[in-house]
Amino acid sequence: MQKQTGPTSRLWSCIGVLLILAGWQIAAMYLGPMLMASPLDTFKNLVPMLTSTHFLDNASVSLWRIGVGVGCGCLIGFILGVLAGHNACLRGLLEPLRWVLMAMPPVVVVMLSMLWFGLGSPMVIFMTVLMMAPGMYVNTVKGMLQVDRNLVEMTHVYRFGRWRKLLHLYLPALTAPLTAALLIAACGGVRMVVMAEVLGAESGVGYALANAQSVFDNTEIFTWIILVLLLVAVIEFVLLQPLQRRMRQWQENDHV
Repeated sequence: MQKQTGPTSRLWSCIGVLLILAGWQIAAMYLGPMLMASPLDTFKNLVPMLTSTHFLDNASVSLWRIGVGVGCGCLIGFILGVLAGHNACLRGLLEPLRWVLMAMPPVVVVMLSMLWFGLGSPMVIFMTVLMMAPGMYVNTVKGMLQVDRNLVEMTHVYRFGRWRKLLHLYLPALTAPLTAALLIAACGGVRMVVMAEVLGAESGVGYALANAQSVFDNTEIFTWIILVLLLVAVIEFVLLQPLQRRMRQWQENDHV
């Protein structure tokens, strides 16, 4: 079976983007400008939006919330996952909380966060941390439990300390689940922050989206949607994919 090459995959990705744009244009023609802006109108509004203080102010607030919320959520989930991977009692103790957080609808978490923290950044960050931590926790625990027990015994024989064991045994084994969890957390964090801002914030991208929807400005709504997608693309392709490559390279070097 012939392995698919990189350029071929990128070609099909470009075709997929063109199909999405074509479907968007057909839907806009069918629904009309009152319900859906066309791709041309949206992209014509993109450059003026990018250079406006309205965009810069709201985007900077959202980026700060995403960075703090996703970063703290992933760090908490990773630390608890490492500890729970070593301790079955702690793992059993945290399991009900993990289940509650993963089963609870995000809208409910937003409502409770608004009740406890009011409107603004504390509410958005708190909600994002609660939503991001369980995914990182689950991936970390699963990776810890899949480490070869013989390798664990070898670290005991050679008297590896906790830090050395984490650095040379567990982190290389956790590379695959952690990179997947980081990608999911980053993309999911953007969605969570924007949703929280739409429902209960006084600034940010979601707040701007809600304002545009309140005055039925479909062109601005779809422009903000494109900007959110571009933000996710920057996070994935500029930050996460190079990080994933570095982590895989470090894993290979460590095994060598």
